[in-house]
Amino acid sequence: MHLEWTDSGDAFADRAAAHVASLLAETPDAAIALPTGSTPIGLYARLRTLAEAGDIALVGAHYFNLDEYVGIAPTDRHSFAAFLRRHILDEVDIPADHIRLLRGDAPDIAAEAAAHDAAVAAQGGLDLAILGLGSNGHIAFNEPGAAWDAGTHVVPLTEATRMANAAYFPDGFHVPSHGLTMGIGMIRAARRVLLMVSGAAKAEALGALLDGKPDPGWPVTALVGHPHLTVVADQVLRAGR
Repeated sequence: MHLEWTDSGDAFADRAAAHVASLLAETPDAAIALPTGSTPIGLYARLRTLAEAGDIALVGAHYFNLDEYVGIAPTDRHSFAAFLRRHILDEVDIPADHIRLLRGDAPDIAAEAAAHDAAVAAQGGLDLAILGLGSNGHIAFNEPGAAWDAGTHVVPLTEATRMANAAYFPDGFHVPSHGLTMGIGMIRAARRVLLMVSGAAKAEALGALLDGKPDPGWPVTALVGHPHLTVVADQVLRAGR
């Protein structure tokens, strides 16, 4: 594990962007899994700036989302697919056939999960999984107790996760009870993992990872022992260690 402490804000986003840029310099057609939420917004802004300046080439890579709400169409503005298009995918003119996002409204959700896994496999697996971290240790929508060998699958969302996600939508969006998520098995198989951790609420979850003891009660500890794990964390968390 490589741990980098940064100031919050620009420095946090810059360090994460530097890792993505390094990968793309080596592997322009990399397969990358993208997160949603407030944590990666600065990263996406920085990547857009680098792409506009010609300092990074995003158009050759292939992009997947980590998770999605079950029952929500990709065109719905509350969907994770719409979030990624707003913040990065539609802003740098990435070819449509380089984007494979989960359909939460698929008529056969099990078939959609299998198709997502097949699309990742067709790229030779993930070169990079970019992750945020939930306060309960979840990665993607893999909640405490999730199997560590799973591919993409449907999961029930905890009330805490649903409440945290509802906070992003002041219009009163009712967060669905279930999500569709890349499983921990697929995430662990990524050749590189970049874990972005920001905010005091994540201190206990980050501490579980840094303690180095795999514990199904903290899904993030499934990353213990990963051969190429980078953690970018803000100084607020360091003060709490």
